[in-house]
Amino acid sequence: MISTVQKTVAARFPQIRGKRVLVAASGGADSTALALALQDLGCEIALAHVHHGIRGKSADADARFVAALAKKLGAPVFFGKFAVPAEAKKTGESLEMAARRVRRDFLVATAKRGKFRFVAVGQTADDQAETVLMRIARGTSVAGLAGIPYLLKHRGVAFVRPLRDVPRAQVVAFLTSRRQRWREDETNADDFALRNRVRHEILPLLEQRLNPGVRQALLRLADIAAAEDQVMSALARKTKLTARTPLALRRRLALDELRAAGVPPEKRDFRAVENPRKVFTFHVKPAESFYVLRKNPAQAPQGRATLAARAPHGRATLAARAPQGRSTLVARDPHGLAPWVNEFAFASPKSGKTRSPTPRGGGGPEIEIRRGRGFSRRADEVCLSAAAVGDRDLVFRSWRPGDRMKPLGMAGSKKLSDVFTDLKIPRAERPSWIVVECAGQIAALAGWRVSRDFAVESPRAPSLRIRNLSGSALKS
Repeated sequence: MISTVQKTVAARFPQIRGKRVLVAASGGADSTALALALQDLGCEIALAHVHHGIRGKSADADARFVAALAKKLGAPVFFGKFAVPAEAKKTGESLEMAARRVRRDFLVATAKRGKFRFVAVGQTADDQAETVLMRIARGTSVAGLAGIPYLLKHRGVAFVRPLRDVPRAQVVAFLTSRRQRWREDETNADDFALRNRVRHEILPLLEQRLNPGVRQALLRLADIAAAEDQVMSALARKTKLTARTPLALRRRLALDELRAAGVPPEKRDFRAVENPRKVFTFHVKPAESFYVLRKNPAQAPQGRATLAARAPHGRATLAARAPQGRSTLVARDPHGLAPWVNEFAFASPKSGKTRSPTPRGGGGPEIEIRRGRGFSRRADEVCLSAAAVGDRDLVFRSWRPGDRMKPLGMAGSKKLSDVFTDLKIPRAERPSWIVVECAGQIAALAGWRVSRDFAVESPRAPSLRIRNLSGSALKS
């Protein structure tokens, strides 16, 4: 086993030799063997263990085992204890997904606190084969067929998998030869979880009835897919999106955008490409909360991507904070992928400019928000009552069928489709008109109509002045 690990390290991440590495230690065979192997390679290791609050006394025994292992190896150890069932209930995730997220966040936080550049996790060749088979059954892309990456950077920390080429049987043989005990997680024998059903039932059946070498075949498929995935990504980066761009490259460009935005691998599939609004919900607090979001992004709601406007040199751009915490610019759209973005929001300082993605793609309108008093006579500007908006969210989005507003000077409400008809706006142009929404209400059809609930009440009343710098009226 050690020779295989040496080859993997030399080929995939030689920079970890002799370096400080944080080992994710569950107490199971894989992570125990990983800790021993890395120490044999001269790495300065520390162990990190997560108690998920799922298995009671058995989990307590796991923690005691990891503490004893750390003492035996002369390694520091870090512990985290969480109530994952309660977390899963709160977020709506499955228990498995919540446990994975909590564990990953703890490992990242521990690595950063302890100044570890690398976190080693114990996935084996068997884990790789199981992952590929599950993705085939679910439906996936070429990138998905590549399975578990050898190295993956997450929030500035490199996660490495030195055992990725080692079969589980070799792990057990290695520990036996070293007379090193390990803990058995009884949930690994539970066929309720999908991975456990694949491990204990489906793969053995395929080996018996279809191909005795099915695991090796799945590993070869993953290697081929990984190589082709690299070629496709390189080609996509050089491609300028046009109407004639092949569908495969369009999908690759979209998947790369999702990857850059920090969307976790389990959500980066073709369903996400076809309907990314199910992946991201853009949400942001307006003006006064801009600084809070900027200083402490952790305050963003769980499970929602948060946009914040940043204004270096007086010019703002949009930044997205995905649920996992990674920040990335999303306003830039070099490949014209924004046709699938038809809702966007941003925060602005007390005055500033920002460039937003639009339903039609391209660079998007450049919108300026200024705080002032009273009304505006400009045709390209709309004024909202600052008091009516208060600290509630402002959303700039495209028109949707069924939208209604309460136009100033009229009783009752009116469909936006009727407002468009009154203004003689052609149907083909309507999706490009910007709707300003606040707390679920239409505050304005930008540039033309203001809702009476958000109208400025007097010439001296505080107001928010919104202007499109890229056109004569606020349309995208």
